[in-house]
Order: sequence, then C-alpha cells, then structure tokens
Amino acid sequence: MKNVTPNASTTDESSERLIAGISYVLFLIGPTNGLTMLIAAIIAYMRKDQAPAWIASHYEFQLRTVIYALALLVVAIVCAVTIVLIPVAVLIWLLWSLWVIIRVVVGIIRLVDGRANPDPSTFFV
Repeated sequence: MKNVTPNASTTDESSERLIAGISYVLFLIGPTNGLTMLIAAIIAYMRKDQAPAWIASHYEFQLRTVIYALALLVVAIVCAVTIVLIPVAVLIWLLWSLWVIIRVVVGIIRLVDGRANPDPSTFFV
C-alpha cells in the first residue's frame, strides 16, 4: 500500500477555506447577535494576510461588510433616538439584516465554488 501525504499547500488552502466558511456562518448569525459578526471580523482581519489571494478577497469582503453594516446601524440608532423616526429605524434594521444575509449567502456560494470575490470593496454584492 502506497503512503500518500497530502500536499501542504492544498491542506493549508482547505483549512483556510474552512475558516473563511466559519466566518461566513458567524456573519449569518450577525443580524440577531452582533457579537458573532465582530468575532468574524476579527478572524478575517487576522487571517487575510496569510491566506491565498482568492480567499483573502473573501476576508476583505467580510471586513467591508462589517464596516458598511456599522455605518448603517449608526444611522438606524440615530433614527431610533428621535422618537418620531422609530419606524424608519426599524425599516433600516430590517433592510440591513436582509442585506447582510444576501451578502453572506453570495460570499458562501463563491467560496464553495472556489471563486474569489470580484470586487470585495463594493457595497453591493
């Protein structure tokens, strides 16, 4: 029987791909629990420099998602502070949640397909 050892770069890439996938799952929980989104952002920030370029684009995509999400939440909080605009704040939060879920699902699909994000810095998908 032949003793086959996996290629080190293939093993590193698959483990890096798994970590990126776990980060995406943490982002899916994000609209209900912001702490998991923060944990995913920390993971993405720490791993982006040592990951292969196509996976690093996923980490950049995740970091941009956090930055844009925080900006939208600040707008929602400002609206909520003014009591008159509470319905607007709720609408912003609902749209924000939908936006995060869509970005994460598209990111997961690209990760599973082995594709990089074409433009990780974009606000849209």
